[in-house]
Amino acid sequence: MCQIGDQSKKSPMKLMLATEEDVFQISQLYFDVYQGMYPDPLMKDFNLIRNFIKSEAGFWFITKNDAGVVVASVLAAYDQDNLIAKAFGAVVRNDQRGQGVMEELLSFGINFLREKTVGIDVIYSTTRTVNEAAQTLTEKLGFKKIGILPNAHRTDDYETHCLAAIVYPSALEKRKTNYQIHHEIESLYKVVAQEVGLEPLVSIEPDKPSKILQSPGDLEVVKSPKFVSYRYSHLKAEKLLEFEFFPFHLPNLAIISPDQSIELFCHLSPVDGYCVIVGGKMPNNLNFTELFLNANKLLRDAGARYIEAIVRADRPKILESVLRAKFIPCGFFPAFQLINGKRHDFLVFSRSFEIFDFQNVRLKGLNQVYLEEYFEAWKRMSLNPKLLQL
Repeated sequence: MCQIGDQSKKSPMKLMLATEEDVFQISQLYFDVYQGMYPDPLMKDFNLIRNFIKSEAGFWFITKNDAGVVVASVLAAYDQDNLIAKAFGAVVRNDQRGQGVMEELLSFGINFLREKTVGIDVIYSTTRTVNEAAQTLTEKLGFKKIGILPNAHRTDDYETHCLAAIVYPSALEKRKTNYQIHHEIESLYKVVAQEVGLEPLVSIEPDKPSKILQSPGDLEVVKSPKFVSYRYSHLKAEKLLEFEFFPFHLPNLAIISPDQSIELFCHLSPVDGYCVIVGGKMPNNLNFTELFLNANKLLRDAGARYIEAIVRADRPKILESVLRAKFIPCGFFPAFQLINGKRHDFLVFSRSFEIFDFQNVRLKGLNQVYLEEYFEAWKRMSLNPKLLQL
């Protein structure tokens, strides 16, 4: 997840889809604005930029001035199976800020997704919190605040991002609502429900496991990006993954048991230590808490300083296991995944290995509430010795 820019007025420049001829200018734009510190390698590598522009599942929107110079950029990744899109990587040249350039470009991109694809139910993004303008912009364009990602990325400073989404009526009409929510998530859900317009859900405390849970045993890290990507795609195609939904991320690292009965797939950014757990294959009755605790240690030793995971909200026992592994709920994503005509809610979790740094954070409205919710949850879960009992 990356960031949205910070503009508020309108600009009369030319809006368009990028072509291969724009690759050098695009790379130069990100380098100039971020001084080479942008954490996503996509914005630095000419081949990666070219491949994204040519991809049918990606749209690269740019703004050019009268001289034909690229002055703004924002990307959209598109998942046709789930009818969702992610807007990310927004940037504007410093001398063009405050002129509405990004508002106009992002609006152009949203309209393009709605008119030129087979359908769109949800568009989401994360916004930087170094100033309030980015949060104001997404709010103005219809994005609803649904969570916060504390110290998720690091450029020259730690960056906390706000999670926001446009959840169209078509998504809410398909949303699965006949389930009960984990009691530890109830407070967070109420905030999101009021923001998005969701009905109340009954909270429950999950039943204890009815069977003896299996320890994951010895695990080790495999750093072989091409093999890991191939293996993940194969298992996903064969429907052998226990959970496999983390859109727009491909794994480049795996945590496996010696007999490969456990294969946990992750994406780890070598630039800033940002890591997401993409999915996994595992046996029945596995002790998920022990698995995630062990994975935490292995990923930290492999260079992760922050881990993100998402879990379906209607799976309270798995949610309980993830909570016991010291993952803190930081967002609630309604109507996210589409399965057989129904859209499922998801919980967003994060786990940090560093001392939190919020000296540059400027939060607006509900984003401040989400940060307070996060730390209330952190105090309940991380400081409660009972949760350490596996």
